[in-house]
Parts: sequence; structure tokens; C-alpha cells
Amino acid sequence: MNKISLYVLLILIYLGLSKSFSPSEQRTPYIINEKVYANFFTGSPLSVMLVDSFQTGFLIKTYFQKYKVFVGFKSPEIVTVRTSPEFWRKNLKNVGLSLFRRYEGKNQTSTTPLPPGSLYIGNLAFGSWHYLDSGEKVWRFHRAYRHFPKIFAWNEFQPSFDFFERMKIHLQHQQPFYGLNNEFGEDGSITKLSFTNSHDKTPVGRSKISIHLKKFFDVPQWKKTAN
Repeated sequence: MNKISLYVLLILIYLGLSKSFSPSEQRTPYIINEKVYANFFTGSPLSVMLVDSFQTGFLIKTYFQKYKVFVGFKSPEIVTVRTSPEFWRKNLKNVGLSLFRRYEGKNQTSTTPLPPGSLYIGNLAFGSWHYLDSGEKVWRFHRAYRHFPKIFAWNEFQPSFDFFERMKIHLQHQQPFYGLNNEFGEDGSITKLSFTNSHDKTPVGRSKISIHLKKFFDVPQWKKTAN
């Protein structure tokens, strides 16, 4: 086998290995961008939260997003989808945010990235405003929905009325909202407590794969033979 044939064979093996590290594309739904949400997710009230973004493959990369989907009063469901590189990169900083919402009984939808649970804040069917001793006005869910802050990964966070008003302004202008003090999103203090975004793996994980591949491509140096 000459040098060129060997290189071609190594490239084919490399591509095959690259694909073998990706989950089956045939079984994973594909969402190219936010315009697909309305047809892909059904029911109301509905909120779709991005909980993770990751990619697989080497030369042939496949991009994935993992969602936590809240529909009505059912338990949240985890859904993993493939997506386009552009949409994947666009939402890297939006982990922990709600990327899609459908309002109850209105058939009204929104794809503006907002803090999780924003669909319910200010809706008097789910909660009410209360004054703290400091005079600050905060949102609290009714007893029947007291578990909502936990499933939205709020921890100790309580939305204030100022938070609600600012969120509405961002929604009106279709601008992502990360909180009054950037509590949410990839770099948000609250999001960091609950979510781990695997798009930024440590070098350790990459190096292990590199070592694995090196075994396949560790070819002895070519030596010149005397005529």
C-alpha cells in the first residue's frame, strides 16, 4: 500500500469514527430555528426552557439542544433535538432561559428569550403580588403552584414588580432579558446554581478523545530506502 492510499484510508476511518461518536440522527428531531417551535410543541400554557447545549463529532459535527418542556399542569418533560450550527451558537448564552412560550387560551406565542417561569409571572390565576417588610413588591405563587419556583430552578429568587415591568419592556421590543442583575442565562448567578452547559467542556474531556484517536493515527515515519 503506497503513502497516498494509506492517507485516504486513514481519512475514511477518521470520518467514520467522527460519526460514530454522535447519537443517531434518525431518532432525534431537528429544529432549525425558533420559527419551528410553534408547530413542534403543542398545548398551552406552554414554556420551553433551554437546559443544555452540546455538540458531537470531530470533522462532521452535530449540534444538540436539550429542553425542559412545561405543558399545562403536567410534570416537565426533557426533550433533546438537533439544530443548525447558527441557531446553536445564537443560544449558547441563553441556557436556563425560556426560549418559547404559548399563552393559555390565546394561541399567542413568543420566542423572545426570557427568564424561566416568565409565562406565569403577573398572571393572577397562578399567584399574586405581596409587599415585603422593606416595601418591595414581589411575586408569589398560590399554594397549588408553590412547587413552580423549584421546577423553574429559581432557588431563593423572588421576581419583583420592577423585574416584571422590565421583562415586559424587553418582550415588547423582542429583546432577550437576563434579569435586572443578569441573574439568568449562561453567566447568570441563579442559572449557574442549577444548570451545567456542556458546550464548554474542560480540556480533560477533549484530551481523552485525542489520545483515543491518536492510537488509530500513530503511523511510523517513512524511511528512505537505499536504491
